[in-house]
Amino acid sequence: MKLILVAYDGTDAAKTALKRAASIKADSYGVVSVAPTVASVGRSAGAVDPTDGIDVHRAEASEGQALLKELGVSADVLVAVGDPGHAICEVAREKSADLIILGSRDLRGLKKVLLGSVSSYVAGHAPCDVLIVR
Repeated sequence: MKLILVAYDGTDAAKTALKRAASIKADSYGVVSVAPTVASVGRSAGAVDPTDGIDVHRAEASEGQALLKELGVSADVLVAVGDPGHAICEVAREKSADLIILGSRDLRGLKKVLLGSVSSYVAGHAPCDVLIVR
């Protein structure tokens, strides 16, 4: 496997995704955080707030990079802008990722309808394999 891309937003699910990525052998790793451009009600709606600037997401991805380093894995920091699901898939396409690993917030019912599911979108639209961890 050449490249594993890990979607990171600072949540416990994202930290679990980092741990899973570290357990899989690859030539390189990338940690991506997405600065969304969609309307939201702030972080109370989930892990991302569209009012957070690029620097916040760069710091978030750097945090993921540091956590991987503690697990003995070196990773590049990647920051994208846009709808999180779409942006993760686009980064995977641009970087020719072999695998995307991301956590699931396990949304159900009305919350899933209102907030959407990044992991569901990525699973259906990614140009490569996707591993969703819980």
